[in-house]
Amino acid sequence: MQKVNVNTPITITGRHVEVTDAIREFVTKKIEGIRLDFPRIMEVKVLLDVQRDRKISQVILFCSDHITIDASTEGTDMYACIDETITKIMRRMRKHKTIRKKHHQATVSLIRNDCLNIFLRDGILH
Repeated sequence: MQKVNVNTPITITGRHVEVTDAIREFVTKKIEGIRLDFPRIMEVKVLLDVQRDRKISQVILFCSDHITIDASTEGTDMYACIDETITKIMRRMRKHKTIRKKHHQATVSLIRNDCLNIFLRDGILH
């Protein structure tokens, strides 16, 4: 089970802004700090954009099983935008995991109920 994203390819692109080493290090630290056990992250793309006084950050995660999770935030501070976008990504990953888990539990419970009905019908269980 993967607990930390290690050696994940991270592409950071700046539109109308120079991506400094400080921003690159901040983004890398935030991405690698995402704790997860599902879905496994294969690639990360980060887009940083500046339009007049608006700063926009967008993060796109390409995960296993053809899952794509993306989020974007705009504000006046680039670091705050990046932080909020990562928070949104983590929330969406958790939501995706919960949906998959609930779907799996429903399938397992249906199978158990079907097996129990067959055993009761055949007289195997009393």
